[in-house]
Amino acid sequence: MAALALITSGIGVAAADSGEPTKPPVSSATKATVEQRETAKPQVVEPRKDAPAAASCQQVKEQAQAGKETMLCVERVPAAKAPRNVARAAAADDVTWCDGKEMNKAYVTRTSICENQLLHAVLTVKQTGQPLGDAYFTIKQEVNTKTTDTHFNEDFFLRVQAVSGALVAGFTVEIEGQCVASSACEEGIGPWTGPAPVTLLSEKEGTWQRSWKNTTGNDTMMLGYKLTTRYGTEKADHEWGANESRAWEVRCDNEVDKFAGCVVPQYIPTFEVKSKYSEARQFIGMVQASMSSHPGWEGKGQPLTRESDDKVAQKNRDIVCDSTFKPSPSTPKPTQCDEFPFAKSKQSGAQQGVTSGKVCQQYTVVASTLEGKQYLSLTWPGLKEGKMPPANAKCARASMPKNQNEGVGGDLGRFTKAQRLLGGNGYWVDAGNKL
Repeated sequence: MAALALITSGIGVAAADSGEPTKPPVSSATKATVEQRETAKPQVVEPRKDAPAAASCQQVKEQAQAGKETMLCVERVPAAKAPRNVARAAAADDVTWCDGKEMNKAYVTRTSICENQLLHAVLTVKQTGQPLGDAYFTIKQEVNTKTTDTHFNEDFFLRVQAVSGALVAGFTVEIEGQCVASSACEEGIGPWTGPAPVTLLSEKEGTWQRSWKNTTGNDTMMLGYKLTTRYGTEKADHEWGANESRAWEVRCDNEVDKFAGCVVPQYIPTFEVKSKYSEARQFIGMVQASMSSHPGWEGKGQPLTRESDDKVAQKNRDIVCDSTFKPSPSTPKPTQCDEFPFAKSKQSGAQQGVTSGKVCQQYTVVASTLEGKQYLSLTWPGLKEGKMPPANAKCARASMPKNQNEGVGGDLGRFTKAQRLLGGNGYWVDAGNKL
């Protein structure tokens, strides 16, 4: 496109002059979104390995040279490959909570999906494949769900950042959304209706309102999008969503707690073992560090997954904390058998082939008194000799004060409800270990 001079927005010009992008004013429709930023650590969801590959603009040019009808294309471009002013202008928008993160990637939290795209439209001559004009525009999306509500909204924003050649005169953009399965998802009208004319600096924005139709069980709804760009009789479609990444999935259910609600299932939440349960936290952290499988430790092992069947969970507990467990007289009373991985996880030793807790790692919380003050410490067989618990063990149990064992268990139950974890859903366990 070197032969065509791009006309960029005032944002881009300011960026070139000052070295810093000038932020445009945030429209009233997006202010609420900006103020309600996510506080959870976002996770990136990679594209599906079998996602269909979209035709690149180079392929469209080659088809045009071969006499094909298509002469307009739209493709995603990395910010690094866009003109400098365009990239800066795209980064300057303050619209979504994922502004400032790498573009063309889908970010999720447990209750939100966010992606910013940079698109490049190219108009070419059919006979020669030579460029007639091009345009850069950004799309910014933010889907927000609630864990206690079956309605979820999406803010959608488009801005034309630069144009050249024939496209300076303007073109149209039309957005269509799809929420599948339609039997479970009710979708309102989109951000705008029909083809909308746009030129340099044009902005189009609006909100989709969706809701879960059902009242029992659970459904996963897949969101999909098609942006159609038209210039005269030529048009190009750009499609994305659940067909290319599972980030664009919303799951609603009425199986956890007394309220129905919706979450983003691809986000794996983290259960933090509170420091006030210091010995239970140390016990879990030690198990994660010493077991070769590092259960539930993000960055080292695999997530734990919820066991939702109470009967199975009780069986897990009965096997790991069987009659071979003897509470230590050195543990403050009342004493309980504490186990990890949790009995209410599918990673419990009982579900990994263990038939007795005697083969698990063994720990004891010991109380000692110094100058009239009681101190607790975690010990295990071989500690004094500098030995570690067996790395190949599939479970661990500890002689633990009741208040610490039940305190962590209560927190786990509340976490399960707050995150709407269904059976088989994964979660990390943070017991203070550092990578």
